[in-house]
Amino acid sequence: MLAARRRAPIDASTFEIVRRLALEHFGSYARRYAGAFVLMSIFAGCTALTAWLMKDVVNRIFVAQDRHAMVWLPLVICGLFIVKGFAAYFQEVSLAQIGNRIVADTQRRLFGHVLQMDASFFLRQSSAELVTCISQRAGAVRDVLNILALGVGRDLFTLLSLLAVMLSQDVMMTAMAVVVGPIIAVGLRRLTKRVRNAANSEFQSMTNVVATMRESAQGIRIVKSFQLEPVMEQRMGDAIGAVERVNNKLTQIQSLTNPLIETAGGVAVAGVVAYAGWRSVTSGQTPGELFAFLTALLMAADPLRRLSRLQLQLAAAAAGARTLYAIIDTPVRESRDATPALAVDRGEVSFDGVSFAYQANASVLRDLSFKAQGGKVTAIVGLSGSGKTTVFNLIQKLWHPDAGRISIDDQQLTDISTLSLRSQISLVSQDVFLFEGTIRENIEAGAPSTSEAALRAAARAANIDTFIESLPHGYNTPVGELGAMLSGGQRQRISIARAFLKNARIILLDEPTAALDSHSEQHIQLALARLMKGRTTIVIAHRLSTVAAADRIIVLSEGSVAEAGSHAELMQLGGLYAHLYKVQFSSSPTTERLQKSA
Repeated sequence: MLAARRRAPIDASTFEIVRRLALEHFGSYARRYAGAFVLMSIFAGCTALTAWLMKDVVNRIFVAQDRHAMVWLPLVICGLFIVKGFAAYFQEVSLAQIGNRIVADTQRRLFGHVLQMDASFFLRQSSAELVTCISQRAGAVRDVLNILALGVGRDLFTLLSLLAVMLSQDVMMTAMAVVVGPIIAVGLRRLTKRVRNAANSEFQSMTNVVATMRESAQGIRIVKSFQLEPVMEQRMGDAIGAVERVNNKLTQIQSLTNPLIETAGGVAVAGVVAYAGWRSVTSGQTPGELFAFLTALLMAADPLRRLSRLQLQLAAAAAGARTLYAIIDTPVRESRDATPALAVDRGEVSFDGVSFAYQANASVLRDLSFKAQGGKVTAIVGLSGSGKTTVFNLIQKLWHPDAGRISIDDQQLTDISTLSLRSQISLVSQDVFLFEGTIRENIEAGAPSTSEAALRAAARAANIDTFIESLPHGYNTPVGELGAMLSGGQRQRISIARAFLKNARIILLDEPTAALDSHSEQHIQLALARLMKGRTTIVIAHRLSTVAAADRIIVLSEGSVAEAGSHAELMQLGGLYAHLYKVQFSSSPTTERLQKSA
């Protein structure tokens, strides 16, 4: 892949970042960039010709008083400015369109790459950083390329054209004018590192603003309930203040180029005027040559000023691109298409000696082995932290085991494509996630290309169809952010409808009724019974009453199988499961006192 061949490390210099961006994008838009460069060359040529014509304006019109020159010279100058204006307009539009396309392509590339990352990536990378990267840092790619294109195609061409005019008038005066260039370069070099550091600080500060806004919006009930408005206002105020301070610092650093250029330019102009006056007195040089030279010199001030700031602007924009590439260059561990597809027959899920740790020296699973038989219901129970949810994460290849083998129908997960694996699994979790959109869109997430009849059948099987049809907009009713417009039971049944529509062979139920009242739980249990029929089902449950009817119960303790069997067998065994069951259903002294007082 292109990015892999031309990868720049996250601590790459500005030059390395600019080089990589140029190699990745200039080739793809070579024709359009070439057209923009032609227009910028026309702009530069018109500017230089205007300065060159000042010699004839002064000598022919003001000195020789040539009446014909009084007509054609103003017309030529007017024509040059018209052509220059149109060239500037079309090159600006062209570069803007190219830049916008590059931003869009970069955002698609970044988002596609992020979606292929495994779950560990999202633990290391905050969502606020990802949002800031795709919404703001993607624009840094356009900024770098536009700064480079304008710097070379417009400002450098214009400066060289004006320099040619100056040389054609007087070589010595030209040498006096350009001698200040090295002084400017030394001053700018010292500012570049400060700009890079400030730009990195600006990204982190903006990330804090995004994070605070996201937390306030998604946690508004907690914010209101615990009266955290002053706390969140303070956090947001601090974050915004940090952005303001960093931007002010960036402005101060970049603005230092103005006094540097003006001072050096003033020295150059003063020297040229003194030397030209001496030449005029001693050798009789015509004033037209001096005016043409001074016009070119003064016109060169603007492109020189922009070019002097080029390095600082590139350093600031490259800081954004550097952050972007730090994500894009993160290796993708998931393999979706390169391996064979999963072929499900019985749907038997097997763990053989599986060990796993989220962090070093903190094992969650230790040599775990069990089988979930095809078409049967297998329940996984145990104390919090025993590794139940981790089992589900490993089955879906959200994480990869450190040791051991996980297989479905004797096909090891490492040997099959992730896409085919997940197409055969439906997850119904206690933490229901609904996308911002309509009820229809959330149910269809299980199978995007589906018929209306299949959609309604899935809703009916999940016991949610009557409620949906009672809404004014029916299936097209918005659910709000994170499903905020629906109750917990309604969100859960929509997630079950999504699983019905997907029609997968393996069902993972992660405590789907834990947060529901008895009435809602009854509806959910009926829907789940339909969903589980004839499918391999693995259930995580803290309420042991919900798993008593399971074909097999796996009891986990500290990441290993402590007991396994049916409910009756485990109760008769009198081990950990029986203890948990009795504790859960026995009346504690506190409970008895509450019952008596009631």
